[in-house]
Amino acid sequence: MKYYELYNTRTIKPLLQRIKMKSALEFWSSDELPVAKYTWVYGPKKPRDQVRAVETPPENVDIKNLVERGLVSLLEPVEVHTIPDVSKLSDDADAYVIGDMEDWLTSEELLEAIAHRGKPLIAEWDHWGYSIHGRLSRFRLNRFKGVKYIVPMGYEEVLDLIRALRALRFLKHLRILYIGEYPPRSVTAPKDVSFRVIEEKFGIKIIKVDISEYIEAVKSTMPEEAGGVAEQWLRKYIVAEHLRKDFTDYGRIYVGLKKLLEKHSANALTLECPALPDIKYVPCLAYSMLLDEGIPVGCEADLPTLLTMTILMAASGDAAFMGNLNENVTHWDIEHNIVTINHDVVPPSYSCPSCSYTIKDYHDMKIGATPYTELQAGLKVTLAGMHWNMDKIWATRGEVISTHDTVHCRVTVRVRVGDAKRVSRSAFGHHMVLIRGDYVNALRTLSQLLDLEFYEL
Repeated sequence: MKYYELYNTRTIKPLLQRIKMKSALEFWSSDELPVAKYTWVYGPKKPRDQVRAVETPPENVDIKNLVERGLVSLLEPVEVHTIPDVSKLSDDADAYVIGDMEDWLTSEELLEAIAHRGKPLIAEWDHWGYSIHGRLSRFRLNRFKGVKYIVPMGYEEVLDLIRALRALRFLKHLRILYIGEYPPRSVTAPKDVSFRVIEEKFGIKIIKVDISEYIEAVKSTMPEEAGGVAEQWLRKYIVAEHLRKDFTDYGRIYVGLKKLLEKHSANALTLECPALPDIKYVPCLAYSMLLDEGIPVGCEADLPTLLTMTILMAASGDAAFMGNLNENVTHWDIEHNIVTINHDVVPPSYSCPSCSYTIKDYHDMKIGATPYTELQAGLKVTLAGMHWNMDKIWATRGEVISTHDTVHCRVTVRVRVGDAKRVSRSAFGHHMVLIRGDYVNALRTLSQLLDLEFYEL
């Protein structure tokens, strides 16, 4: 199986492991603690605890249910009673779940050994998503430097946590094919933010190749290899008449990119497109298709934006796309809390139900294939971006107002946000990412896990 098929944003799911320790109830069962034993442990059940146990949640998020829904995978639990037991915990787990009240009376030495595994620790939650006793565990575990201890409070927080862990797991397997020079020549990249720095910070791998390798991959793709792809697009979408004659060439770009991904065992890519030798090689149409296949692809060799897109796609299992902030905005828009995202890539799945997906030329140059479609008005979206220092991320919620063919760049989406002036002033990064749905809190949680500063705009 190809690497991008094996590790795909549509199929990734986090791997959890339970840590089982001696619970406080077991400690209190001792004959040395008769009051605790006969009242706290074996005495009458707390009446409101019993009510809580049978209340019906808005959404059942206990671990068993999440496994059955295919949202997480669960390793066998590990009994941890001594420090050597800690070595039995899986390095492949994305987080460890500590059983309810099981760390309260455990030795600090044992807790420190668990904390030093470097994995996020989650207080066990019930079917409503609440960790009723987790706050007490926080006081003990927060003593250890660098520990990430999470106490869920409600089903929405559990789901946001699972989304963040999905993204965290995908980053472990992320191999970015970087095509072009670094630093790129159309977006900012500080000198001290090298590939090595990025790889170490996010635990990813970047494979750099020259643009000439991309051109050769396209040229060496036989027409018969690309013809089927081109014919499928011609049947499904509206294609500008002047592009139809040599339309197989645009299928060759798509096939060539997938060959490069396969050759380098990569599952994401970015290309320094301003440096292409000819407009006919722009990958906008191919990018749009790859995004719907769960393969993150980014324009202009903009790695911070590609990483933002990757995180959002992995968290959601959905496609996303990137663009410039406010390059096709009006003063009226900003005065009415509307910002714009503007570029030449949009996945077919983002077409509104009654809208066509049209393939036109690149910036009205009569060559190069770029798609256009309208998004559903009223669609709830998240906008987000990462600083080029790779140390902070921002996000805001929005609602699509309208979509326009603005030629240069082709697609402009107008999005109403809470405070357009604040977003316009404070959003950092060269480009931003749009994804349908609300992932602000998932990004907040992931930022905590990755030691990134988080800003909600």
